[in-house]
Amino acid sequence: MTLAAILAPLLALCVVARGIGFLPALGVVTAIAILVDGLEPLQQVGAGLVLVFSIGPAWFLSYYQHDGVQERGGPAVPFLALGLMVVLLLASARSGSAAFPAGLCVVLAGLVAVTCRHAMVWQWAGLLTCINGIMLAGVVEKQIMVVGVTALAGCVIALLGGMCVHRVMPRIAVVRAPGRDGDKKKGKKHKSSQSETGSTGAPRPDYVPKPPLADAEGEA
Repeated sequence: MTLAAILAPLLALCVVARGIGFLPALGVVTAIAILVDGLEPLQQVGAGLVLVFSIGPAWFLSYYQHDGVQERGGPAVPFLALGLMVVLLLASARSGSAAFPAGLCVVLAGLVAVTCRHAMVWQWAGLLTCINGIMLAGVVEKQIMVVGVTALAGCVIALLGGMCVHRVMPRIAVVRAPGRDGDKKKGKKHKSSQSETGSTGAPRPDYVPKPPLADAEGEA
């Protein structure tokens, strides 16, 4: 039992409580827990996939306008995940298992996020948390088939989640552009109004309005 294996379920609880913002940290800790026993090809592939499935979606989501109001959920959800983890640990200890079921705890936290949260981004984070837990358990048990199926499922989940985010959420550049244009127009109007009137709003005594073009030509 390593420190990374202990921190992985705790970070999974943070994903359940706060959303996809803790997913990159969970991926890094899970990759460390995978590589702590050696650098075999299966471990290297598993660690690389975990990092891709954890950092890639969070980086992709940073380009979109994120509605934090919809992400607020009940405060009892993380405690529900923690209680289920404790039950799992007690069952593992009673069955005589010497290994710490870090992967199963991470999967359990991801399932709680998918079941108890209603926001799309939060459920996407829960599914990716399940991918991290299954990958960790598969690499620790050296199950090549489990790692392969998990990699395929992770690609599908990441792709479908990214398509849903692209379809539903507006991009940050699109949201900011009209605001900047509006601010520029307001600034120009404010400057022109200040040139005609003083700072107090009264007409300036030295301001002479320009005559129309037709009157100027007639006088000429």
